[in-house]
Amino acid sequence: MTIRKLTKQESIDLVIGAKILACGGGGSEINALANINRIYENGLNFTIADLDDFKQDEYICIIGMVGGGITEEDKLLVKNREIVQKKPMITAIRELEKFLDIEFSAFVATELGPNNSIIPMMVAAEMGKTAINGDCCGRSKPKISISTTRVVGIPITPFTIVNQYGDVQIVKETIDDVRGELIARNVSRLSGGSAGVARCPMRIEEAQKAVIPKTYSLAIELGKNVREANEEGFNPIESITNTLPNAEHVFSGRVKLFSRVEEGGFTTGEIIVESSMNTEVNLKIWYQNEYLLSWINNKPYVTCPDGFYVVDTKTGLGLSPWEEDFKQDRKISVFVQNAPEIWKSKIGLNIFGPKAFDENWKDYKESSSFS
Repeated sequence: MTIRKLTKQESIDLVIGAKILACGGGGSEINALANINRIYENGLNFTIADLDDFKQDEYICIIGMVGGGITEEDKLLVKNREIVQKKPMITAIRELEKFLDIEFSAFVATELGPNNSIIPMMVAAEMGKTAINGDCCGRSKPKISISTTRVVGIPITPFTIVNQYGDVQIVKETIDDVRGELIARNVSRLSGGSAGVARCPMRIEEAQKAVIPKTYSLAIELGKNVREANEEGFNPIESITNTLPNAEHVFSGRVKLFSRVEEGGFTTGEIIVESSMNTEVNLKIWYQNEYLLSWINNKPYVTCPDGFYVVDTKTGLGLSPWEEDFKQDRKISVFVQNAPEIWKSKIGLNIFGPKAFDENWKDYKESSSFS
């Protein structure tokens, strides 16, 4: 088996790159860096391997955090609750292994993002395993029911949900992935906003149909190039263009309006950006945890499942609606990239196309032709 052992700097570069490619979501960069520090300070390493490095009948599963914005009333549900489960994700895996009477050889990320890319490597390091160089989306997405595993028919169940307060649940069966998402989302809402979920147990031969390959190595390369551009005084926007030749720099401007509402386990809102080339041209972005829909002067523009990368124009660093990144007049640049082919299938677009979020949206092919 060919395993790539990451240096601490490569792990940090992965976070930088993944935050750009995540389209605004994928977990907290602060938590990701804290997890990196803890692993390397304890003498462990992050490792990644390609699916081809495993035997066809070996098992892997998706591991990640589910959650988002919650109301003040939700927060009261766990107020003064003692934290008794410091590693809920490892417990989630152990419970799933016990239920299935199997052992997982590796773990794969639910999506590409700052912390949700780190989580499989962190869990793998602590369990003496490795993480897959790939993920089940190719970017970030707001729901676990939005997954390439669903496109190819890999069941979400059985799955386990564990929170830091000691609740452990095994979901043996659900009607479908959408119902599974609702169950996990509501548990996270009742758990202070997040819970660890281990789901989609699958053999390698199944995973090869679903997993978007080599997204970790791409994020590492992108993060390294953006970081070095800043350190050496080069244009980081050019470094993004050079690293992502299939991505197109489509918009630059200043933030004019930012809104955010946190409820139901999601962070939702709008961002309006005034063009730096023509002040009468505005880009509006709608997000639900991640950037999903956009308009130019109210005309439909780029939409999911395509990649929609919003970065700071000066630094090239990825921006997130979860953080305080969209201050008024901040200069931003937007890149877009065609989605992986798996998302362009009929079932893929039903799951992660624009009509999944706005039934009145026109056809994906019309609304996402940015080139």
